[in-house]
Amino acid sequence: MINWQTKNLRDMGLELSLETHQSIESYLLRGWAPGGYVESMLAHDYERAFACADTANRQSIWVLWRWVRDDAPPLCHGSYEAVDMWCADAGNRRSDYVRKLEQAAIWQKLSTV
Repeated sequence: MINWQTKNLRDMGLELSLETHQSIESYLLRGWAPGGYVESMLAHDYERAFACADTANRQSIWVLWRWVRDDAPPLCHGSYEAVDMWCADAGNRRSDYVRKLEQAAIWQKLSTV
């Protein structure tokens, strides 16, 4: 549902772990607080992110940084406050994002008929 991985990154053999991918999806779609590594990346606290990352995540930290920088919804990252507000759905920011994703998926299905 969420394309957090660009073709260029896949071609270079870089990808996030399934657990990290699921954490990002749960955060974006349901507002579930992500773990320390993902939360730190979303908050742009890279020193803490490196400290929290396990070996697999340290090897792919650039992939998550690139996704946050290029593709993440603007209101879901930037500070710990932004992360908390996304989880709380302050101002319907998360609800609006999910609604847009659902509408795009419906249009994509209709256009293939």
